[in-house]
Amino acid sequence: MHQRPICKYGPLFIHTFMESPIIVSGTPRAGTTWMQWFLSQHPRIHIHGQEPKLPWGTMLTWHEEMVEAGKWGKKSNQSADVSRYPIPHYAGSNEKRCNEIFATMVKDFLCGFGPNKPRWGVKCLWLCTNQDIVAKINQLWPGTKWIICIRHPFTSFESQRNTFVKDMDLDVWVKRWIASVRFLDRNKGFLFQIDKLNKMGSTARKTQTDCLLKFLGEEPTKETDQFITEWQTVHKVRPTSERTFKLGDKRKQAMRKKYTKLVEYMRKLNY
Repeated sequence: MHQRPICKYGPLFIHTFMESPIIVSGTPRAGTTWMQWFLSQHPRIHIHGQEPKLPWGTMLTWHEEMVEAGKWGKKSNQSADVSRYPIPHYAGSNEKRCNEIFATMVKDFLCGFGPNKPRWGVKCLWLCTNQDIVAKINQLWPGTKWIICIRHPFTSFESQRNTFVKDMDLDVWVKRWIASVRFLDRNKGFLFQIDKLNKMGSTARKTQTDCLLKFLGEEPTKETDQFITEWQTVHKVRPTSERTFKLGDKRKQAMRKKYTKLVEYMRKLNY
C-alpha cells in the first residue's frame, strides 16, 4: 500500500454527478457520521444519513436478475410470432439500460424525500471490505468517489465496545480493520483519519477538509467552513464516565503478533 497522507487524493473522474455516488465507508467509530454530516452541509451534496436496511448484496442481486430478465425478454420477443402478438408482453432491456434503471432506482431510494442536490451518496460501514460488492459498485458507477474512514484500531474497538456492540469480537474487528485499509491498495479513495484531524488546529482542519472537497471536485463553502469550526466531534453517545471497557496491553500485543498486516498498516498510517 502506498502511504496516503490525510489530504492525498487521486485523479478526478469525469462522469455525470447524478449517476456517480459518494460512498462513505470504513470502520465504525472512525468518523463516518461526522463525514456524512460535514458533506451534507455542502449546498451540492446530500449523503444518506444511515446505512440502508436493504443490504447491498440483495440490491445487487436484484440488478443481476434485471439484466437476465432483459436478456430473456429480448430473446423471447425475437422468437415470438409478431402476427399473433403485435405488442410484446415484455420489451426487454439490454444491460446498459438495466444499469441506468438500477442506478436511478438506488439514488431515488437512498435520497428519498431528502434535499434535492446534484451530488448524492451513502454512509455504509464495512462496505469497503466486501471486494465483490465494491467491484460491482465500481462497475455500475465508474465515477464512484470512495471516502474510507480509519481510526486507530484499538481505540475505535474500545469505543465500539463501550457504545454500540458490547460483545464485539476483537479478531473479527482486526480482520475488518485490515480489510478496510487494504481497500486503499486496490482502489482510488480518500483516506480520512478523524483522530488526527481532531488534534489539529482550525486552520489545519480546514486545509485537510478543503483537500477532501477537492478530491470530490467541489469547492469549500461557508457552510462547510462553519461546520468544521463548530463540530469537531459528533455524537459521543455515552459520557466518558460510563465507558468501562478497556483493551489490555497483553491483548493488543497478542493481536500485533497474530496479524502482521495489522502492524504494517498501523505503521503506514502513523499509529
